[in-house]
Amino acid sequence: MRIFRNIALIFILLALLIINSALFTQHFYHPTFYIAILDSLVAIIIVFDIIHGIFTEEKIRSLEKENEKLKLAISDYTVESTLLYTLIDIIEGMGEPINLNNMLDKITDSLKNIFKDETVILQFFGERFVKVVKGRDIDLPSEIFEDTVLKGTPSLVNNPGSFERYKKVSEKGITSFLIVPLKIKENVNGILGLFSFKNKIFTSKELDLLRIVAVPISLLVENAELFEKTKLLSITDSLTQLYNRRHFEELLSQYVEKAKKENAPLSLAICDIDFFKFYNDANGHLAGDMVLKEIANLLKKGVKGSDIVARFGGEEFIIIFPNTIKENAVKVCESLRRSIKEYKFPNEEKQPNKDLTVSIGVATFPEDAKDPEELIKKADICLYKAKNCGRDRVVAD
Repeated sequence: MRIFRNIALIFILLALLIINSALFTQHFYHPTFYIAILDSLVAIIIVFDIIHGIFTEEKIRSLEKENEKLKLAISDYTVESTLLYTLIDIIEGMGEPINLNNMLDKITDSLKNIFKDETVILQFFGERFVKVVKGRDIDLPSEIFEDTVLKGTPSLVNNPGSFERYKKVSEKGITSFLIVPLKIKENVNGILGLFSFKNKIFTSKELDLLRIVAVPISLLVENAELFEKTKLLSITDSLTQLYNRRHFEELLSQYVEKAKKENAPLSLAICDIDFFKFYNDANGHLAGDMVLKEIANLLKKGVKGSDIVARFGGEEFIIIFPNTIKENAVKVCESLRRSIKEYKFPNEEKQPNKDLTVSIGVATFPEDAKDPEELIKKADICLYKAKNCGRDRVVAD
């Protein structure tokens, strides 16, 4: 371009030199000669302008291409940096007690911000978390999970309608999808997926990014499950799977405080197995353990979901009845007593009263006590009254 411009300038200068020379020497050529020179100058200028325009358009196109590349690079950088921050959040959350649902919400929201036009789905099927779904809960055909769940391999499918096995997927309006497995110790316990309803063409790079995110998510879920198990072990009686005494006392304090604030009643019952030592000595500790388990189950089945049943120690159980007056608590306890008496325990006919029975003492806040310790004490006093009055009964002052 520069060479052509220089040549054009030389021709123009020569033409001007010839014209000036003619004017200076007063020696003029035929008019057609000067017309030819002017035509040549105009032609040179036109050609220069055309070539300059061509080069300018090419430069513009080149710059536009570079600009598109730069936009893609910036977009990739934005995606990768956002994912990096998401990964950092996940990893930071691994070293501390976490709320799994909150963290999964956060991860899903981050992915939604990256893939704004796509639907993000995070599903986890765990030991304790039966089904966790984050994002849009699409009714997906089973075919879509075959490779990911059964084989543990990721799936990248564009235009699923062109595949016979994905016809049902296409009928849902899904035009493309990415799915990666969530693995815990080589077992697939969930999926992380992106689904497009807008003709998005997914790439292997996006699949790789999703796979990178899936690794810490799986570890996070495993960590959360381990934390839940450890926490559960610390608050649960290993034999009956009821809350243990320490955790029960924490709960009772919380429930009494709540009852105070709401000016509501709260009833407490202590249940003791009659002649349990006699049964243990006659039938052995294994048989005694089975009785404890069965009575724990009967108590849990006989109360509402909002009521709290715990093992208080030895053969004693304790029940919190939130927002329950004494009269209603006594009715429930009578029902529990009857269900235990009617239950057929092995060798119960050898018991002193020919049945395996329980005695129950009931007290109510704030009617009988003003704090948790006093409430337990009052219920315990009523329990001993039941024992002294012949057992197999419910007593409340």
